[in-house]
Parts: sequence; C-alpha cells; structure tokens
Amino acid sequence: MTSSAAPSRRSLRALDALAFFAPDIQGGVGPFLIVFMAGTLAWDPQRIGTVMFVSALVGLLVQAPAGALIDSARHKPRWIAGAIALIAACLVVMANWPGYGVILAGQSLIGAAGTLVAPAIAAVSLGMVGRAGLDARVGRNAAITAAGTVLWALGTGWVGHAFGPHAMFFYAVAMALPTIAAAMLIRKRDVDPRLARGADADADHEADAPRSTARWYDRRFIVLLVCAFLFHLANAAMLTLVAQKVGTRAGTSATLWLSGGVIVTQLVTIPIALAVGRWAPRLARKPIFLAGFAVLPVRGLLYLLADSPAALLSLQVLDGIGAGIFGVMLTLMIGDITRGSGHFNFALGIGAACVGLGAALSNLVAGTVAHLAGYGTAFVMLAGIAAAALTLFALAMPETRDRRRSMANAPAASALTTAAP
Repeated sequence: MTSSAAPSRRSLRALDALAFFAPDIQGGVGPFLIVFMAGTLAWDPQRIGTVMFVSALVGLLVQAPAGALIDSARHKPRWIAGAIALIAACLVVMANWPGYGVILAGQSLIGAAGTLVAPAIAAVSLGMVGRAGLDARVGRNAAITAAGTVLWALGTGWVGHAFGPHAMFFYAVAMALPTIAAAMLIRKRDVDPRLARGADADADHEADAPRSTARWYDRRFIVLLVCAFLFHLANAAMLTLVAQKVGTRAGTSATLWLSGGVIVTQLVTIPIALAVGRWAPRLARKPIFLAGFAVLPVRGLLYLLADSPAALLSLQVLDGIGAGIFGVMLTLMIGDITRGSGHFNFALGIGAACVGLGAALSNLVAGTVAHLAGYGTAFVMLAGIAAAALTLFALAMPETRDRRRSMANAPAASALTTAAP
C-alpha cells in the first residue's frame, strides 16, 4: 500500500474490532486475578504482592524492546495475534494448574506478551490511515477501547459471579478468539510498513536512511516522558485511595460502587476521545493536552470535599476527561516527535514504561502517606504532583505539531470515510 491508497473496508473494520477486544485481553484477567488469588486460592498478601510486582516489573522491562520489535516487524497484525494466543494459552494453564510457580510464570509471560499489543495497534493505525488520518484514528481507537473495557468489566464480573472464579479465565480465552481473528483479517497490503514504524512513506530510501540512524529523540521527548511519569505518579493512586475510602463507608456494597466508578470513567472517555480525535487535526497539540493535565490537580483537591460514596465516584467523570485526552495526545505527540525516524513504536514503548513506572510508584507512595498521615494528606500530595506536572508541561513542553506538514499524506485521511473495495 502507498500513502495515497485507501485501505479496504475489511481492514478498517478489523482494526475497530482489534481496538475493542485487544487492550483488555492483553492483561489476562486483570484485577480479577487478585480476587482469584485472595479468595479461591487463599493466598496471603505477600504472595499476591510478589506475583503482581514481578509481572509488572517484567512488563516495564519489556516495553521498550517490544516497541523496537514492532518497528522492525513486517506484518504487525500477526504479532498481535501471536501475543494474544500466548496470553490465552497462559490463562488456560493458570486456570487448570493454579500453583504459585505457574501463576507467577504465567502472569509474567502475560505481562511481557501484552506489551506488544498497544504499540502494534498504534503502528497498524498509522500505517493504514497515514499521518493526516492518525488524529481521528487514535481518538476512534481510544473510544472503542473504552467501550470494550465496559463490556469486559461487566462480562468478567458476571461470569465470575455466576459460574465461579475459574470461569473468568475461560471467558478471557473465549474473548481472545475474536481478537486473533480480527488481527488476521487485516490485509498486509493495507498497512504501509515504513509509515507504520514512523518513517515517511513518501520519502525515498536514500533520504530516509540517514534520519533513521541519526539521533531521533530530542529535548521535547524527554520533557514529554517526565510529564507522563508525573501525570501517572499523581493519577494512578487516586482511584485506589477512593476505593479504600468507599470500602470503609459503603460496607458490602463497595464492590458495586467501584464497578460503577470504572464504568463511569470509561463512558466519559468515549466522547472525550472522539472529540479530541476530531479536533486535533485543526488545533495545536499543546493546549489540548494542557487541559488534560489541568483536570488532575482539580480532581485531587475535590476528593478532599467528598465524603459519600456517590460523591467520591461522581468525580470519576474528571478521570474520564483526563484519560480520554491523555491517551490520544501522548500517542499523537510521540508521533510528531519521531516523524521520519522509523522509531515510532520504540518511543511508544518507552512512553508506556514511564507511564507504568509512575503508576506503580504512585500506589506505593500514596499508600504509605495515607497510612501515616491519612487520606486527606495523600490527596493533597497527589494534587501537588499533578500541579507540578501541569506546570512543567506548560512551561517546558513546546508545540509538536508542524502546521506546514499537517497535510502530508492527505489522501490517506480519506481512509476514515472511504475504503477501497
């Protein structure tokens, strides 16, 4: 496929299905694994913590190499299918032989395989619709993923409740099948391999090669990574603290309140991601992303004023706004910075590692502060970190969108509305 050709309708629909199913499958059974280990297996917190820490650490270490692998892979959808198949196999083994070593190894493999999915979907999106269509496509992907997350949470929770904890594993395996099918339905000719790794598809090989071997990162990328780290250092623990506060106030209905909070966040993320994707081609990147950073300190401070479960979880609306903006704009800014380098997915992997590290440290630091000084102090601390991220982004992060090149690969934008037969 060339940058001027529109991808087939089949490949576009398959990409939609992939965005719907894959991001949930990539984590295995996700947080429900903790419920399985604590309830069904009766493991102590130390064992559970070890499994979650090791698997998270493996995921962090593999993020950047996974992005580099996707950069070099010729047919990226097949790598997605292979990763999902490995995750499904691990789930089957974990469900049938739930020993400590098996679950530790299985969840670690799931963490490693899952790191391939997000950069591969971003790469396929770029290679399919081109740079002019990427803004709307990334917004569409984020909205579809949020809708898939709602179905995943409802389905996994209901299956586990109705048929027992083991059924959650096989539900995830069943959901992996359409994910693999969607990946295999994407036609290789519909994804430009050079554009998919961030190289300019319309540049000749001689012109592109020096850029690929030269230093592709700059000060903008470093600032963006630090801001992403701080954002999630402030953001990740907020829902954890809210969960603990709700648990002390709502009693036996705490699980229902928390499920409602997750669903509220995802339902708000859907229109926000679509709106960001629609307006991003017309506006500068920085003001849009700045709005996402600005929401976070406000949310942290408002938690100080909310005491009832309903009030606490209603503030998840702000989480949905921030998540919808962040998820789209981080990908778009990295795409701007790495343009023509051939290292788009490697950079996405580094960004994901910074996000994961920030989230892991967030829960550790905020949990310690909440234990020593109370929830109020912890929320103030998180709001302060969020304000620092906002300030750094506002003062140090330059605009990344090059308006002079915004219409490059313009014919590919038609792929969002017009598909080849």
